[in-house]
Formats: sequence, C-alpha cells, structure tokens
Amino acid sequence: MARSLHRLYKKHQVLPIKLGIAATFMLIPLWYRFPGTKALGMGDFTVFYSAGFLIFWPMLWTVIWWALSGFSGINIMWRERTQRRWFILLLIFSGWILLSWTWSYKRDSYPSVAISAAIPFMLALAFSIAVSCTRISLRTLMLTLVFGLIWNSVIASIQVAIQGSIGLTVLGEFRVNPAASGTAIVQAGGIRWLRPYSLLPHPNMLGGFLVIAILASLTWAMIRRDKRWLLAVSIFTFGLWSLLLTFSRSAWLGLGAGGLVLLVLTFQSWWFDRQRLMRLVVIVGISLTVGGAFLLIYQPFLAARAGVGDESIELRSTSDRAVYNEIAFDAIKQSPILGTGIGNFPWYASKYLSKTDFDLKGQPVHNIYLSAWSEVGIIGLGLFLLIVGFAIRIGIRNVNLARKTQADNVLVYASFIGGIIAFLVIGLFDHYSWTLIQFQAAFWGMMAVVIQPPSLVSNSA
Repeated sequence: MARSLHRLYKKHQVLPIKLGIAATFMLIPLWYRFPGTKALGMGDFTVFYSAGFLIFWPMLWTVIWWALSGFSGINIMWRERTQRRWFILLLIFSGWILLSWTWSYKRDSYPSVAISAAIPFMLALAFSIAVSCTRISLRTLMLTLVFGLIWNSVIASIQVAIQGSIGLTVLGEFRVNPAASGTAIVQAGGIRWLRPYSLLPHPNMLGGFLVIAILASLTWAMIRRDKRWLLAVSIFTFGLWSLLLTFSRSAWLGLGAGGLVLLVLTFQSWWFDRQRLMRLVVIVGISLTVGGAFLLIYQPFLAARAGVGDESIELRSTSDRAVYNEIAFDAIKQSPILGTGIGNFPWYASKYLSKTDFDLKGQPVHNIYLSAWSEVGIIGLGLFLLIVGFAIRIGIRNVNLARKTQADNVLVYASFIGGIIAFLVIGLFDHYSWTLIQFQAAFWGMMAVVIQPPSLVSNSA
C-alpha cells in the first residue's frame, strides 16, 4: 500500500504544485483576510500579518510541495546560463530583503515591521522560483486571469450602477459610500461618483489587475480557432469598460504600454495571418468605440481627472504624491546604500510628517522605484532592476523560440511580458506591486512564467 501511494505520488508529484500556482493566480484580485486574525497574532504590524490573507496559503502550499518534490525542474533551470543568473540574483535579493531588518529604521522599537514585510516578499520570490521550475500550461494561467476579469468586471459594474457596496462583505468587500470621506471617487460639478473597488481595497489596485487580465483576454481572442473568439472579444470589451470605470490613470497608461509591447512582440503572428489581422482590426475598432462612448458619458469627470478646473480631490491627490516623493528622497539622502529597511518607509514618513503642517499619515511612496531605493537602498534597487531586466530579456528570447514550435504560445508569452511592462509603468505612480502580497505574487509570478522555455511549458489548456 505504501509503495503504491509512493508510486502514485512520484507520478503526479507536480500536480499539487500546479494547483497551488493556479489557485494563487485566481486569488490575486481578492483582498480577503480570515476573521479573527488579531486574536491569532496576525494583527497589523505583527510578524505573521500576511498569513491572515487567503492568498498567502496557496503560495505557501506551492513552495512546500515544490520542496517536497525534490525541487522539481530546478536542474533544467540551472543548466541555462541566463536563467541561472536570474535564479541566483533572486536568492541574493531575497537575502538582502531579510537582512535589511538588521539596520531598519524601527529595528529597536518595532523589529516586527521589517520582518512582517520581508516574509510575504520572500514568499512571493520563492513562489516565483517554484513557478519558473514547474511544467505548467501557459493557457491555463491565461484563462485563470480571464475568469478573474469576468467576475471582477461584474462586481465593479454593479458597484458603479448602485453607487455603493453590493453586500459581499463575507468575501472581503469593503463598505464604500461615495458620500463618505475616504472613499475613492471622482468629482465634477458637485457630483461625487464612486470608483469601483470590486473585492480590493482601492480602485487603482482593481485597475492593475484588470490590465493584466485584459491582455490575457486579448491573447485568448487572438489564438482561438473557432467561434469562441467572439466570446473572448466580448469579455475583453466588458473588461475594458470596467477598467475605464476605475478612473485609474496609472492603469490606463499601463494598459497602453503593455498592449503596445504585446503588439510589437507578436507582429509576425498577426501581420502575416489574415484571420488574426482581421480580428485585431475588429478589437481595435471596438476599443476605440468603447473609449469614445466613455468619453461622451463621463466627460466632466474625465476633465476633472485630467486636472482641468480646481477640483480639490484631484489637486490633493497630486500634491500628496509629491509630498511622499519628497520624503522618499529625504530617506534616500539619509541612507542611500542600505535604505530604511523593508517595510519601514511609512514609519520614516510618519516621523517626517510629524514635524510638518501636512495633514497626512505615514504610508508608502507611490512609486516602486523610490520604494525600493528608500527601503533597501541602491543595492536593493539595483538587484530589483537586474532581475526584472533579465526576466524581460529571457521572455523575449522565449517568444522567438516559441515561433518555431508553439506559434500560439508566442501570444501568451507576449501577454505576460506586456503585463510586466504594464506593472513597471504603473509602478511610477502606485506602490502596490512592491508592498502588497497579492500583487507581489502577480508581478513576480508573471516574471516566472515568461522565463520558462517553450520546452518546459504545455500547449494544453
């Protein structure tokens, strides 16, 4: 019996890893925290704060099962020089993040601040290594994002339609009211219009997820060989409208950058394929129509969002970001090599603000590059940029390799590379891909996907 179970496990030892990866990608747009986490020692700023998030557990599951499998696939990664460098840099970066608690700003009074930030970050890095070593279907991950696009678009549309929460608090939905202070809105002519949250804590985060999911739906529409491509286009259109409803300017820019990269990398796949070229023309036409309709319906709010006029909400948003940038530069000036320690910038900002007249609280700077430099120093920033650069370089190489044997996967690889680029652009204005476990999993997970050579991925869904 024991031998039979062992043989069965050896035959399917990567299945639990694949399930963990798929579950993690599915839970990216879900902020759900287990109830009673404070009683379990998972309250704010505690060491195990991140363990209170549902997504933490499939990530941990993935890493544990990968370790139990004997680190399946790592030998294949190690043979390839560029991937080996990426892997080594990732390990060094993970060690540097953990080490930063030794010099962190609050190391004496609140050492748990750095540790609580380091644990989810290191888990996301370990998760990405496990993903990069696992033979998994790219289409499965693509369709997982498409499914997330559907249900998030439904929830977001209903929230906008009723201008409030829809009663999904059991799933972690925030209670939002456009009349309440602190709710993310756009305002024009005295009208306060709710920006949708779905099941995330801010519309900008919803926008970030919708961007990578829209790129996935676009890819799905391009690779379908049957009439279901019309379904994919419908989902793409619905998702695009939902993204516009978030009024997230950074997400809009991210989609533009990611979409452009996707089209450039797949130029040969659609330019010389009449069917795909016609589909792309249809999708571009629909996108322009949707954008035009949104402009006509929401013109006053778009004008306010663009800074036309003197709406205090938009002016305050811009000025607040400028203040946190100023604080980040001050933190960098104080410790350019080592930084304040992972997760410690909000505490540094809080101390800085206490000496000013600004009505602000300590929070992360809305820029992942300044976040990295201010928290883990120029060394950490350098490692971060090297790792991302290597991932994009390997991904582009894999796009070229896939053209020879896996034509459809060219589009899938390119969509994930587009997602990485989108997050890098969004990172100029928002911090969540650096600070929040859901988007750490998304950002580093996408990098892990694109560095997998075509020989390691599956064509099946």
